Amino acid sequence: MARQLGYTPPTPPDSQARAELDDLVEALHDAGLLRALAGGARSYPDILRLLLRSVDAQTLRSLVALSAAATDLDPAGTERVARGIRRARQAAPRAARGRPPGLLRLGWRMRRQDPRRGLAAAIAALAALGSALGEDEPSGPDVRHPS
Repeated sequence: MARQLGYTPPTPPDSQARAELDDLVEALHDAGLLRALAGGARSYPDILRLLLRSVDAQTLRSLVALSAAATDLDPAGTERVARGIRRARQAAPRAARGRPPGLLRLGWRMRRQDPRRGLAAAIAALAALGSALGEDEPSGPDVRHPS
């Protein structure tokens, strides 16, 4: 007598994930991003070649140093500085219109805390920048003036 083989039909795949993927592809297509991504993928070798030609070791080293400095940023402090920059962008053109104020008028403005605080921050930033610029360069061959 023959033995019966056990067969369990496979469970149908979860159609919810497929529907979400289809929805994502449709949204990318509607926004025009799917065409841009496809074009970028097709021209990837050309883009990479262009990037490698335009980026030298010094530029790459500078980018790494700047990105390392960005990791030290405090989000709350950065937001305060950005808010101050937005206010300065609005106030500076107004202040620059007409005749520039004289020394007495500028001195009169310094009686308020906000201009003194801004001046103190600018001086502290300039001092830190000057200190960093005055530091000895790392040892190694001087690329600009080979010996």
